Amino acid sequence: MKKHLFTFALALLSALPAAAADDAVLKAMTDEMRRTVQRLRMDNLAKPYFVSYYVEDSTETSISAVFGALRDDNSGISRNARVDLRVGTPGFDNSGYAGQDFRGYEPGSAMLNEEDGYDAIRFSLWSLTDDVYKRALENYSQKKAYQAKKNITEHYGDLAEAESASLFEDRKTPEPFDAEEWRGRIKNLSGLFRKYPKVQNSQVGFNRTLRTARFVSSGGASYRRWWDGVSLNVRATVQDRTGLKIGDEKDFSWPSLAAVPPYEKLAAQVEEFARNMSSLVENVTPEVYLGPVLFEDQAAAEFLNQLFVANVSFPRTPWAERDDYTRYYIASGGLTKKLGMRVLPAFMGAIDDPLRTEYNGEALTGSYPIDNEGVRPAPLELVRGGKLVNFYTGRAPVKEFRSSNGHARGAVNEFPEPRPGSVFFSAQPARRAPYAELKKKLLQAASENGLEYAVIVRRLDPETSKDYSELLSEPVLAYKVNVKDGSELVLGAAKWAGVTFRALRDILLVSSTDQVYNYYQPGPFYYNRGYVPASLVAPSALLVQEMELKPTDTKPDRKPYLPHPYFAK
Repeated sequence: MKKHLFTFALALLSALPAAAADDAVLKAMTDEMRRTVQRLRMDNLAKPYFVSYYVEDSTETSISAVFGALRDDNSGISRNARVDLRVGTPGFDNSGYAGQDFRGYEPGSAMLNEEDGYDAIRFSLWSLTDDVYKRALENYSQKKAYQAKKNITEHYGDLAEAESASLFEDRKTPEPFDAEEWRGRIKNLSGLFRKYPKVQNSQVGFNRTLRTARFVSSGGASYRRWWDGVSLNVRATVQDRTGLKIGDEKDFSWPSLAAVPPYEKLAAQVEEFARNMSSLVENVTPEVYLGPVLFEDQAAAEFLNQLFVANVSFPRTPWAERDDYTRYYIASGGLTKKLGMRVLPAFMGAIDDPLRTEYNGEALTGSYPIDNEGVRPAPLELVRGGKLVNFYTGRAPVKEFRSSNGHARGAVNEFPEPRPGSVFFSAQPARRAPYAELKKKLLQAASENGLEYAVIVRRLDPETSKDYSELLSEPVLAYKVNVKDGSELVLGAAKWAGVTFRALRDILLVSSTDQVYNYYQPGPFYYNRGYVPASLVAPSALLVQEMELKPTDTKPDRKPYLPHPYFAK
């Protein structure tokens, strides 16, 4: 059987150059991989049974401005390679072993020459492969010793079989890009903060990246695809009346320049962000609060992302000598052990469909036709009637699923890991309501609990800001809502207490409208974290039955002795 699979793989490799005869990079990858599989062996040690090459070209432009003046204006090109080389067997190989060095748990990767020189690329891949092979042999030996020492008998294999998929896209003509025009836009957007004297620091950044991804594997999978990204980052810092520094950043991402909204809409969103940051200066001191919470807009999306999506990702944790330290450095999906259990309210469902490119005319950045391991995705039902029926998998088997569902994704500097594409949340019509009705129900629930106020949260800190032990990041923009008249006051810095997955099941109602939330999902590795574009189509607001807030532990700083020079005129 092994001989048959090997012969089949070589036949596919031999046919590949015909599909990519015009691509010197892909031809160099294919030829060097064929040579590696056929001839690489050190003495009498194991030879590779599987090899894949991933090469990513990037052309990047980044512009940033502060207070109406350019700060950075850079452009450049790069080419990076990642090698996955396995020794052993699909049942047990060198992968998934961190050893004693969490910092060094990363794939073999290197920068390649930027020009399409066949010989130079083969040389670089040969050199990188040689290094990766030596490390693979060492890891394989150490992993076997670890298994024996820990007496691990429950192991489901390391590389599942997968259909050999191929995809070869031709590059479309790049969109026209006027760098000078974008410099002007970013300067103007940053200049909007001149209207807001309470904002101490601010910056607006723009990034456009054009990528070409190439992949070949000894299993026969291969692809060449193009994916672009455009992003805008707005950040600001204020000090509240006590001197506590509060920072926030708002990120926008689109798959192309054509998807970017008009300047007027961007300016309105930046102004709204600046106003919200200014409002944080004169806040009310938070108290311990235990009651209903209404999550809106970005906070509603991040609530679902951080509590649900991130926790049906990364189902398999690598072995490590200091396994008690793993939780500090490698995230793992906390909900993946709850298959068949209720993880959302019974009236909600969720499906991930990476093949969808837009929703109601809005582009989805989480779409992709093939994953980093060369597996084509399909619509994946995650939750049905509130119960978890699936989670993301790659080619590394787990107890519940022994095959990939096409969600192994990652940046070039990290191992591809199971994670989202575009997640669509649904809810029964009877449990949807207009925003006004949601706020009414919020105040009613608070009143029934004997509370004088309720809480609305409109922005949460980014996922990467939370501690390893926390499930949900701290609120940035939260409001104390008077039960009697519905008036709102901005709450000072607060943090969650005792958040568990129960919060997901405690969703009572959701809004009648949905939002598209495009974002970059962080990978699981603390030391070499990469990001992939993802999308949520989710309710614009969620009413949660009960959550606990308490004042932050962060201490205030002294305020500046002199006012901002621009506003001191």
